[in-house]
Amino acid sequence: MSSEVIIAVLFIALGVFLFVGQWTAFALGIVGVIVIMMTKGWVGLLGLSSVVWNNANSYILIAVPMFLLMGEVILRSGTSKAFYSGIVKLLHRLPGGLLHANIVACAIFSAVSGSSVATAASVGTVAIPELKKAGYRSSHVYGSLAAGGTLGILIPPSIVMVLYAALVEESVGRLFIAGILPGLLMSLVFMIYIAVIVYRDPSIAPVPDAKLKEASELLSGKSNPLWDVMPIVSLLVLVLGGIYSGLTTPTEAAAVGAGGALVMAACYRQLTWPVLRDSVMSTVKTTCMVSMIIIGAQILSTALTFSGVSREISEWIVGLGLSKWEFFFILVVLYIILGCFVDGISMIYMTLPVLLPVIKIFGFDLIWLGVIITILIELGQITPPVGLNLFTIHGISGGAKFSEIVAGSTPYVFLMLIVIAILTVYPEIVTWLPETMRGK
Repeated sequence: MSSEVIIAVLFIALGVFLFVGQWTAFALGIVGVIVIMMTKGWVGLLGLSSVVWNNANSYILIAVPMFLLMGEVILRSGTSKAFYSGIVKLLHRLPGGLLHANIVACAIFSAVSGSSVATAASVGTVAIPELKKAGYRSSHVYGSLAAGGTLGILIPPSIVMVLYAALVEESVGRLFIAGILPGLLMSLVFMIYIAVIVYRDPSIAPVPDAKLKEASELLSGKSNPLWDVMPIVSLLVLVLGGIYSGLTTPTEAAAVGAGGALVMAACYRQLTWPVLRDSVMSTVKTTCMVSMIIIGAQILSTALTFSGVSREISEWIVGLGLSKWEFFFILVVLYIILGCFVDGISMIYMTLPVLLPVIKIFGFDLIWLGVIITILIELGQITPPVGLNLFTIHGISGGAKFSEIVAGSTPYVFLMLIVIAILTVYPEIVTWLPETMRGK
């Protein structure tokens, strides 16, 4: 059967499944089985057992549930409220201070979460009522939280980076470390944007008066703000310090982080049975979802390899005579479009098995490209119609219009593209720390 027919069937079937609302994992797996049946018949299905086993039996992927558990315990135990309170006390005097607090809190919290949605939900649950009480313009509140939450998959630990590293066979530790400076750069760009818009229109972020400070739970507490922030920061140092120093692998660091989160919750006297039960159940559900997507995508990838479609697509792209940066531009556009309709994990498992040979031919640094793709996936988290962070903020906003959340988040899409441009011109921002790590 010709490759043209197989590709046509693949795209039509996948499009139909996704359009009717079929779960992504099953859509990818079913289409993969269809392609295998078209090319190899029933015999081809015999190899699927090894595909499932090889992906389920991965030491690297053990880090995924551990990082998820760490974030879930922190989210459900309420330790995020004390942490956000400390950030607010440190930054509320700045023009637009509480909006800056959203970005800084998301940046730090993301380093112990690994999940964009968990970061947005953890900080947003505490921040939204306070900023509404302070008279901040709602769209900018929602936008800063939705965009700040995206840092959860750029600043390590990052679930997306773990999956990317496993797929392209790169070091998870080096990829984690590579995300630190770009994550800080993006946080800085967000904060500069906030400072500029507040300078031009102070009504966006009014300075809280004395009466409001007395009424605010976050500003009226007597605790030392550094003491409120220190537990989360200490867990961050414990996890990333172990990876950077070489004392722990990323998988071991994930286990240490999960244990540290449990200890932190116990110290706050919040480690109750409901907290532990709900944290474990949520971790299991998310891990199962991720695992099913990986298995479904790998079935499709195997089918494309069996049929020779992957090779023909690679040869076709190379035959177009594109330059390295023309191909990169097309790759960026592809991920922006996919990000509007498909979740990040599905994106990388749908595209990289096909495009990785071409990426290697053009000579892209896989660590650098991993950071760029992670930012593009972040961008997809705040682009409608299926931006997960938009729905997360909408769900905890207390009845805000979805259009208002989209309007507040849209400027941050362009800011992310600016960051990608900066990292393309100055790739050393990504590669410098991993190179120092390699020298250890």
